[in-house]
Amino acid sequence: MKKLCYLLVTLLPALSFGQQTPCSCGQVLDKLISKVEAEYPGFSAKTKETFLYNGFKENLTKQVKQADSLACQKILKQYIDFFEDPHLWVGANGAPFISGTTMGKAASIAIDLKEFQNQVAQTKDTLEGVWKTDGYRIGVKRLSKNEYVGFIIEAQSPLWKPKEIKFRLLANGTFEYALRDKTLKTGNFTLYKEGVLFLSGVNVALAKESPLPINEAAVATRLNELEGFYFKKLTAKTAMLKLPSFEYQYLEQLSKLIEDHKTQLENSENLIVDLRGNPGGTTDAYQKLLPYIMGKSIRNTGAEFLATQTYINHLEAYKKSLDKSTPTANIDQNIATLKANLGQFVNFNVTGQPIYIENVSVAAKSPRHVVILADKGSGSSAEYFLFVAKQSKKVKILGVPSYGALDYGNAYLNDLACSGYQLFMPTYRALRLPDYPIDHIGIQPDVYLDKSVKDWVAFAVKYLEE
Repeated sequence: MKKLCYLLVTLLPALSFGQQTPCSCGQVLDKLISKVEAEYPGFSAKTKETFLYNGFKENLTKQVKQADSLACQKILKQYIDFFEDPHLWVGANGAPFISGTTMGKAASIAIDLKEFQNQVAQTKDTLEGVWKTDGYRIGVKRLSKNEYVGFIIEAQSPLWKPKEIKFRLLANGTFEYALRDKTLKTGNFTLYKEGVLFLSGVNVALAKESPLPINEAAVATRLNELEGFYFKKLTAKTAMLKLPSFEYQYLEQLSKLIEDHKTQLENSENLIVDLRGNPGGTTDAYQKLLPYIMGKSIRNTGAEFLATQTYINHLEAYKKSLDKSTPTANIDQNIATLKANLGQFVNFNVTGQPIYIENVSVAAKSPRHVVILADKGSGSSAEYFLFVAKQSKKVKILGVPSYGALDYGNAYLNDLACSGYQLFMPTYRALRLPDYPIDHIGIQPDVYLDKSVKDWVAFAVKYLEE
């Protein structure tokens, strides 16, 4: 396991530290506060104004006495929101509680769903119809010459009901899209001839269900280009590598992708790495790419872990999940270090320094120029890839600032042993703090792409070849 993988990987299974019991909202809040105050690595840095924090906490304690189930969720979320950490949330069943905001006056549309589906089966309008994406069947109807509305027909999430508006498409090529909690995001949309609608600002791809697309194989290919992993030759000089995720389940696929296209990588003058929408995962995911884009060494920033029994329990559970042939000496040493320093921050770097140098075996042949495309959807370990890549003299990052979730990490899902409530919480803080914060700021691009740039790939090709 790579050193940074140990810092950034998120392990989702929750540990159960006791039998689940019914709890009042006040009891849940007490457990949540105690857990955060004792084990959150950012607690001391984010509560320096103790009078403000204690007043905030006291106010929530008063509110909780009259709270029903929904109000309780909002109070718990309000407490967690105080810390403004993208890797810290409270929820249940593996999902965070949401804000409960709505889309406002246009939250739903008055329409007969059966009549609509019969009507659009015959439509000639390329946008009108029934579309499918993960978890949703959505109807798209033209309201005027300047606007289409996308509304729910079916949804797996209980938070969305039929006829509620999921997005709006405007004549200027932009959209408004409601996320899971119904907060709005904007961006540009593209309609592809194969029957695929792509909302770039939220990285959502929809395939047309009715009227049926002309070529289902072409739809599958287009969806893979938008959402999948692939290597593609764009011009005689420039190739593109699409990396939509660094999560553990894709490690084998990512490794094979690099190996299968090794010769093409070596012989491409320019390389575009598309990191848009990549939520992160593990730094193991991009190790095989580094020899083609980096110099001989990388200056890595380290982290320090808060030694708690909870974190020790997680590491021991992780160790048990490994194949018996997997070496565990490093994990055993870290567990021993944590046990010897309970309640303290520990740095697993043997030198004790806030940075360490990683040597790179540079490929004998590699692209001369590399562009990485990054957007607000590029987060966590994908951001660390950007942080690392910026050190290479031949790399430029094009796009907008990344998500901004890298200061506190290696988060785990923790059972609060109270009616199914859970806390997702980091275990480390980055040693570059407070000098170089990234949370809510993001990694900044070398070349900012404003909203007038509709096709980032075409822009990147032009940037590299002109």
